Amino acid sequence: MTLKAILLGSIGTVAETSDIQRRAYNQALAEAGIEWQWDPENYRELLNEPGGKRRLARLSSAAGDVLSDGQIDAIHDRKTDIACAEVAGGVDLRPGVATLVQEAFDAGMSVAFVTSTYRPNIDAIATGAGGALPLERFAAVLTTEDCERGKPAPDVYIAALDRLGVDAAEAIAIEDSAASVSAAKAAGIYTVATPGLFTAGQDFSAADRVLESLEGESIAELRRT
Repeated sequence: MTLKAILLGSIGTVAETSDIQRRAYNQALAEAGIEWQWDPENYRELLNEPGGKRRLARLSSAAGDVLSDGQIDAIHDRKTDIACAEVAGGVDLRPGVATLVQEAFDAGMSVAFVTSTYRPNIDAIATGAGGALPLERFAAVLTTEDCERGKPAPDVYIAALDRLGVDAAEAIAIEDSAASVSAAKAAGIYTVATPGLFTAGQDFSAADRVLESLEGESIAELRRT
């Protein structure tokens, strides 16, 4: 079947921002008077579950309901502001991303973001990439606000397929975490994993292919098993 769409999953598939996000969480928590501080190893473990607010809620519950829903929202919003300011100031795309996206555009394929994050994070990466990730040419940008259940549920991928008008067999998903791979596979999509620095130790056995990066890969080669 002819490929019609490339679906970019978590923002980590296009840029390494996890440590920026970690440091932003630490600053937001400190500003809120919360003593939690996440080192790289802590944060690597937290990334097993997509969605920043869900991570904060889970940790709060484990600590005995330390944070109210309002506090979680405020801390997450402040983290987003801090991280987005740094990312928008300049960020390198992961190797091969810009080339693959351009190849898809040249082939008349749809390119979409299908994420568990919020739109400001995507916009910040596009700004920081300096035109190498032209969101105005994307067929769709779906975020956590576009579905009731976040990843690893397949809802956002199913919504993306419906929005683009393509079958699962006509798309390739690119993801960087095990939970997000599970979401794409549950939607029936061929999925390529490109683990990042903070997700490399996760179990990617559900992915159809696992690559260190997209560098040197063509769209046709991505589907190779």
